[in-house]
Amino acid sequence: MTRTAPFHPEDAAKSAAALHPLRDFAEKLGRELRLEDIRSGAWHARLVTAYVRHHEARQSATAAGARALRPSETNAIIRRACKEVALIGASAAGISTSATVFTVDTGFLGALVAVPVAGAAIGLDTMLRSLIQARMMCDVAAAFGVHIDPDDPWDFLHLHALIAGSESGEDTDGAQRVNRLLTADTEEAERNLGNRLMGEGVLRNVLPFVGVLTSSVTSWRHTRRFGDTAVEYVRYRRALDDAFSAVRSVDARCVEQLIEGAWFLFGADGALRDEELVMLAHLLRASPSMARKRVLERLGGEESSWIERLHEVPEPARDAFLHALEVIAAVDMSTSNAEWLLLRQAATALNRPLRRERVQELVKQFRAHGVVGRGRAEGPSGEHVPSPREAALGAEAYGVPGAV
Repeated sequence: MTRTAPFHPEDAAKSAAALHPLRDFAEKLGRELRLEDIRSGAWHARLVTAYVRHHEARQSATAAGARALRPSETNAIIRRACKEVALIGASAAGISTSATVFTVDTGFLGALVAVPVAGAAIGLDTMLRSLIQARMMCDVAAAFGVHIDPDDPWDFLHLHALIAGSESGEDTDGAQRVNRLLTADTEEAERNLGNRLMGEGVLRNVLPFVGVLTSSVTSWRHTRRFGDTAVEYVRYRRALDDAFSAVRSVDARCVEQLIEGAWFLFGADGALRDEELVMLAHLLRASPSMARKRVLERLGGEESSWIERLHEVPEPARDAFLHALEVIAAVDMSTSNAEWLLLRQAATALNRPLRRERVQELVKQFRAHGVVGRGRAEGPSGEHVPSPREAALGAEAYGVPGAV
């Protein structure tokens, strides 16, 4: 005989409390989301913005007792999302297939019922997938300590648009692509993304029987790709936000040249990746309008011109500036010969020593932890690798004796 635990009123209270935030979110979304939004494609941006706000509120409410996520847990976060969207995709395709069979058996009258049901299932599949991906992105960002602005999740939406292919990348000129991200009509880009996602939802489920498999696999693969790119982006975002803050705290005038340095280091190995494009656009969006204009005009110029202008970096900011360049070179968890050559030229212009062990240690930290600056790290020779905050303090933070 199976024994069951006695029921306590507290159990029901806990279950109700767990469902309460989700119920609140559903009610808020129901008030904000209109039928016109689904027709125009604006539904995706509204859904994502509403969920980011919900996630922010939930994090604030449970901050005291909740266990913080770690970067090492991001793979589990992505895998969970992939399983959920695959199940939802298979279910939607199953409903669509059943509707097709029902229509064949019953004719025109049956189609009057079956077609709307199939359409609703496909639409719900697309929206649930977007919601799960939004939760995945928020959880990944939280694991890296990256804050997504609930009132302006710009980078999230544009990263998704780039992955979905709704923002054109026909030209290979990275400067033009960054400029397009900054100057494009955001509302139009959001509508294009929503329409594209809904169209893909229809295509995934259009074939009876086969769609049960293809919808599930496609949903899994797209979510996996989006999750992997999201992890890359938030790692870049955390690392560069920290490094730029260290430089800004010493001399904010250096930030323009540092953004250019990120541009050249990102492009040293070829075409910019999606996460690098959005990262550069994020840095430029956070800059004053005149500074943004000056940097955009110089993007695509010669490296030699940027190297020459590094002599203008004030002496007190040079240690933090070089460390930020090292972080930028290491954040993709590898350092190519082209990146190393550029770092050497920059270090020479800044009149600072450059040590390969120090950069290799940064790469190891990114591979092991996803972030740098957590605790005291040492290189192979026993040299202390500074956190961005330490780097801002000057040459002594590097552990480099005699640095000028």
